[in-house]
Amino acid sequence: MKLFIFFLLFSISLSAIEHKSELNIKHINYDKFSTETTFQGDTKLRVENEFFTADASLEYLYSDKYKERRYIKLNELFISKEYDDYSFSFGKMIKYWGELEGFNLADIYNQKNYLLDPFDKGAKLGSLGLNITRYFDDNSLEFGVKFYEENLNYPSPNDPYYPFPIDYINELSLSHERYTPTIHLAYSFISEESFDSESKLIFLHGYDNKRYFAPINQTTLSQHAYRVNKLIFLSHIIYGDTIFKCEMSYTDVVSDKKMSDYAQLSVGAEKSFYDVVSVDMSLYLEYYRYLYMQDGKIERVDISEIYDNDIFTALKIDFTDVRSSEIKVGLLYDIKKQERVFKIQAKSRVVESFVVSGEFLQIISKEDTLFSNLGDSRRVVLGLSYTF
Repeated sequence: MKLFIFFLLFSISLSAIEHKSELNIKHINYDKFSTETTFQGDTKLRVENEFFTADASLEYLYSDKYKERRYIKLNELFISKEYDDYSFSFGKMIKYWGELEGFNLADIYNQKNYLLDPFDKGAKLGSLGLNITRYFDDNSLEFGVKFYEENLNYPSPNDPYYPFPIDYINELSLSHERYTPTIHLAYSFISEESFDSESKLIFLHGYDNKRYFAPINQTTLSQHAYRVNKLIFLSHIIYGDTIFKCEMSYTDVVSDKKMSDYAQLSVGAEKSFYDVVSVDMSLYLEYYRYLYMQDGKIERVDISEIYDNDIFTALKIDFTDVRSSEIKVGLLYDIKKQERVFKIQAKSRVVESFVVSGEFLQIISKEDTLFSNLGDSRRVVLGLSYTF
């Protein structure tokens, strides 16, 4: 890996660099924890020459209150090359698989960055891998290998996002070696016959991105990773101003006798309305469901997984002004446990490259889930970002 980084740095010194950075200052108020101010940002670099394209992403976070929320990490560093009907990429990268707005059960390539924000599905950790894609007109077939299983770090007990009711040992127990490869095949295809649709079928063999947690004793939990055969299908169909979406998967656990096989299903619809009182609006309605296959085995796939029997509704308002102002309102409701997560986000550009933002998050929890340690709690965020 050191030789790979040296080669990239040498190549960068001989080429022009494209870069984009975003810096954020946020003031965060919690009703059960100390108020904090954070400095957060990321810098993206790209180098293109006749041999390859190199991409890098540096992510940094500093909290004035919580030491665990202080880090600088190279989250992406990979090279890519297109040749005829093929594309190749190698290195530490982030991939996005999914169709729905609230939660993507198909998005299994990367681990989530819980230190940054457990409520942000875009907060991810880069994974070291190799991908080869063959294109057939509008369709494609991708082969990928992920070489390394990351240790998933959770916040400490004094952090606002600590998810556990008892102590936790931040060590990962694996059913095989950490460097056991995880492979996937992904076939993407487009149909324009009756309706415009785009679909993807994925087969994965290796470590699941989900983890389960088992007690070492009465006061301590440990984290376990297990290997699976996993089949995923995701698709969307466009009909007029409405998009119908689905994601589904079946997971066969092959390396852990304690873990149950399981299936997941999520369906949703997105309806857009244009020029309504001079604004554009989008409505979202989604449903998520887990199905467990074996009684007497672990059914709680992940202590952070609340999308068990839930409905998600959301409204997005785009004011179509020169300031790119928008408001998003969303509600996640657990039908069985009556757990609710309510979120409002708003942002607007004040001057060129500067954006002000605000967020209100309300959690109402009654069961033993990710949020039970927080109970009924609120979070208010005010932020200013600068892009250059």
